[in-house]
Amino acid sequence: MKIRTGMLITATGSFLFGLPAFASPVDCSQPVDKAALVKKVVYFEVGKSGLSADAKQQLDQLFEVIDGHPSLKICAVGQADKQGNPVANEKLSLKRAESVKSYLAKKGIAKKRIETVFRGEAYGSASFWSDTEDQAQDRRVEVSAYGE
Repeated sequence: MKIRTGMLITATGSFLFGLPAFASPVDCSQPVDKAALVKKVVYFEVGKSGLSADAKQQLDQLFEVIDGHPSLKICAVGQADKQGNPVANEKLSLKRAESVKSYLAKKGIAKKRIETVFRGEAYGSASFWSDTEDQAQDRRVEVSAYGE
């Protein structure tokens, strides 16, 4: 599969934005921000996909809200800053989203309830020329829980 920069692609290989997609248990193409019951953002170090203590704390708070509500779906959208190779950043953004999924699964959330999506650097808020501090905001996974 060839990946084009700027296209939102789910970890299951589904192309979003109205293009053909494979069946997916969670549909992250929906406007999650508007329907989200809870949303957390976890941040990462440059080039890393491991969860920090602060990231785990954010996910623990999310878990407290969604635990016991099996109808809620979770969407984890991984992103990267504009440093480095764009293709490597796409892979890194997926690893970050998968790291969040793995952590929530270990806490007891069924993996089929969690859709991971990666955006690479295409949706980063910082410009290529901004300093590292600004780009830190782009190294993130946005995790939203929403109902049907």
